Amino acid sequence: MMSMGWPTAATIVAVANDETEATDTAELVDILFTVMPRVADHINHRLEDLGMTTTDYWALRSVQGPMPMKDLATCMDVDPSYVTLVADRLEKLGLIERQSHPTDRRVKHLVLTAKGRRYQTSLPEKLWRGANPFAVLADAERQQLIELLQKPAACPPDGVAEP
Repeated sequence: MMSMGWPTAATIVAVANDETEATDTAELVDILFTVMPRVADHINHRLEDLGMTTTDYWALRSVQGPMPMKDLATCMDVDPSYVTLVADRLEKLGLIERQSHPTDRRVKHLVLTAKGRRYQTSLPEKLWRGANPFAVLADAERQQLIELLQKPAACPPDGVAEP
């Protein structure tokens, strides 16, 4: 017998699941949009006395070994020209040095100074000990949130990773 175009039960469930997923995802994104400015404000407030910003902290945390500036731009998902501004600030603060690539003079590597390595190690304690936006979470909840957010963070920006 030919179908009259009525949706099957499976189709109705699939659509309902898609709508629920979209609604839940929208709520999650709304929460992230609320939390992230609070996190940035917290970081900026705690780093104020050091003359650093949230972006400086993020860049400093991202620099590993001699790192080409274009790799830092990729890691931070920003335009390479913006990394130049960030590198200028970090260099002025004495946290990094620019070094020429050994075989390609066009490439500049960012290298942590001794002060930069100390900051990279000590800043998490300065930022996250005591009152902070995540202090309301129990240790297990914080760990669970880390594990959950690592999944979408690992997705390619223009694709979807397998669950």
